Amino acid sequence: MGRLLEKFGLESSPINTKGYETLLNLVENTKGDSFDLYYGLFMNNQNALEQLERLNMAFESIKKDLFGRLHQVYRKQLFGDNVEVEKKMRFPQKLLGNGSLIESLLDNVRQDGS
Repeated sequence: MGRLLEKFGLESSPINTKGYETLLNLVENTKGDSFDLYYGLFMNNQNALEQLERLNMAFESIKKDLFGRLHQVYRKQLFGDNVEVEKKMRFPQKLLGNGSLIESLLDNVRQDGS
């Protein structure tokens, strides 16, 4: 994660939060490690590909949630507040330890035909 965050070019600012400071510290602690170290960990860890896939799935899930909310904003702007909004709450997807997604409660209800 530190190497990934380093690619973002994070910099300290006058309004750093404690969480942001933690991220900066993570980058600082890992940026000096050689790429050969990361490559060696990747090549010798039998779970490396699974972990990379889980990271990608988590990122895609967050993007889906963000774009879903953006769609709601556009819909409200186009059609106003009078459009009937879906009454059921949407629950974010979560990853299981094996990398598969837990389906949202709403999706389960729809699959059951309720």
